[in-house]
Amino acid sequence: MNLILVALFALITAGYPSLHSQDPSSSTSSKKEGAECPDDKAWTGKYRNYSYGFTIVIPRGLKGFWNSARCVSHPDGCVCMQDHGRIIPLTPEPSEPERYIEAYADNGADLDEPTVAEAVKSHLRWIRERSREKSVQIRKRTGITLASLKGERAVVRYYDAKLQAWMMEDFVELLRGRVEYSLYLRTPEKTYEHDRGVFDTVVASFALSKRIW
Repeated sequence: MNLILVALFALITAGYPSLHSQDPSSSTSSKKEGAECPDDKAWTGKYRNYSYGFTIVIPRGLKGFWNSARCVSHPDGCVCMQDHGRIIPLTPEPSEPERYIEAYADNGADLDEPTVAEAVKSHLRWIRERSREKSVQIRKRTGITLASLKGERAVVRYYDAKLQAWMMEDFVELLRGRVEYSLYLRTPEKTYEHDRGVFDTVVASFALSKRIW
């Protein structure tokens, strides 16, 4: 076993959840040589996240891809850290400017009692770090309820300093206990109206499920 695998197993045994595949009945020891790791697979249709307990439906004609640290493959199978969600490209990759929908979940470890307001503030700070100074415009910010969770949805227009293009980001932040759920669309301003409709279907499909890991 190489040093990378030793380090990963040390983290896992120290209390970090692991994911071996999207099938909860599979395990590292039972997977056969050459089995496909989840970070090499494209998802279609309904996607269930076992690490953080949620589901979404990937729109018809699109694919969802691994949105976490890369897995480590070895003869007995795969070793993966937590599965945080999926990224859904809206154009063939790679593409510029970026167009994608993302579903992401994580534990709110920065605060003793995480709040939706703090999650929105953090997301806006992330946008400002990538934008030209004073270009960020919050077009809309409203309350939203999904799967019985109360959250916020915001629509932001900004000038991306790296891409040198006006972009739109439409995002939803939700909280269940210490788990933060983020659904968001990042797209050029000219394609926002079209892509918003696709994003709305993903948002509407969000549901909670049991956590396994």
